[in-house]
Amino acid sequence: MQVLRIPVVFLGPFEPDFLSVDDVLRVLRGRFLGVDFRPYNVNSVNDAYAFLRAEGDAVGYLVLNVRVVHQGVVRAIVESGKPIVYIARTMEGSPNYLMDVVEARRSGYPVLSVATEDVLSDAALNRVRYLVALGQIRGSRVLLVTARNLINYMSWAFPNATELSRAVAELQRRVGLTVDFMDLREFIDRYYSKVTDAEAEPWVEAWVKGASQVVDPSRVDIVKAARLYLAMLRAARERGDNVVAFDCIMNVSTGLIDAWPCLGYMQLWYDGLIPVCEADLYAILPLLIGRYLFNRPGFVNDPGVDEVNNRLIYWHCYAPTNPYGSGKPEVPYIITDAHGGSKHASIHVKLPVNEPVTVMSYNPATNTLSLHVAKAIDNIYWKQLCATKLVATGDARRIAAKWTTENGYHRVLIYGDFRGEVKEFAVLMGIRVVEEDQ
Repeated sequence: MQVLRIPVVFLGPFEPDFLSVDDVLRVLRGRFLGVDFRPYNVNSVNDAYAFLRAEGDAVGYLVLNVRVVHQGVVRAIVESGKPIVYIARTMEGSPNYLMDVVEARRSGYPVLSVATEDVLSDAALNRVRYLVALGQIRGSRVLLVTARNLINYMSWAFPNATELSRAVAELQRRVGLTVDFMDLREFIDRYYSKVTDAEAEPWVEAWVKGASQVVDPSRVDIVKAARLYLAMLRAARERGDNVVAFDCIMNVSTGLIDAWPCLGYMQLWYDGLIPVCEADLYAILPLLIGRYLFNRPGFVNDPGVDEVNNRLIYWHCYAPTNPYGSGKPEVPYIITDAHGGSKHASIHVKLPVNEPVTVMSYNPATNTLSLHVAKAIDNIYWKQLCATKLVATGDARRIAAKWTTENGYHRVLIYGDFRGEVKEFAVLMGIRVVEEDQ
């Protein structure tokens, strides 16, 4: 990704003996390493429009207001339609904050704002991370490997397009990321077929050694999984992609490839890449939010509700083994077959319990993000259905009643209760949020 640029607007004169521009930039650059914070002093309406012309392609703006300025200056910026984090000092900034900024928020502009006596406090500057995450998300490239006919269907987006076709175009338009299509045959020819069993064997050994148990009777399938992992990794790195969406069910069903990506997906997190189970387009933004806003790998899952016992079960054939986002495994896993022995090289992950989890999905066509929070309480190991099964408590009846069907069946689960932060970030992105448990 390119260096992220965030313009910083200083409204009114910043006095060195009070709070200087250099003071602010020093704190920002020390806190958000590698971000290019570019300062602009804006004191008039002409300054405001000159700034907007100069930085129209920026991901968003950080605005600091510690002096009263003309209303037209503030409104020109906050009503520009760009994502804005606005920090105002309590006394000197409140006239513009209460009269201009609050009104812009009410009108639906993507403005995330806070008024505080200390504009360099953690509470204030924590909001800058939303702009950083937004820049990382918009700079993302998704390697989507699937069959040619599906690529045509998704990329052409006919006027009478159905949900699948619209999703790609809308995901790119609303989120700003890039989808890098690759035909399965090309992927096999250029990458998968070039990986030898000898190259895959060290990864097989590492995964087997790292597992608490290996109960899958088919070592051959683990070797195939390692070959697929190396192929996905090489393709993503060669093409400059940071997200890998291998359409596993469709790809295996073609008969052209008989390898499953579950173990490879587990490993890709440690390579700094974001895997997308079943190439689910509705899971991509939640996965990116988890990674770039909270440093939490996301668990794409099939959810189930138990309304009698007020429980939920989230299951799939893989989950991240670093659910807190560190660079090494944090929880144990079992290499196992699944679906009654019909699918191999799956993993059962012993996910953390007695902790809150945030569960999301995003439909780019409707621009709606669904959200609920639950508490993980148990893991189930059972070879029927998928290998990893996490049990949680939550308001199952309400979640079922408010289930956002247009957001599909899959959900993305991340560890931690991030309801408030997700809702704030959605404001900055102009996304509608449906809280399924509220």
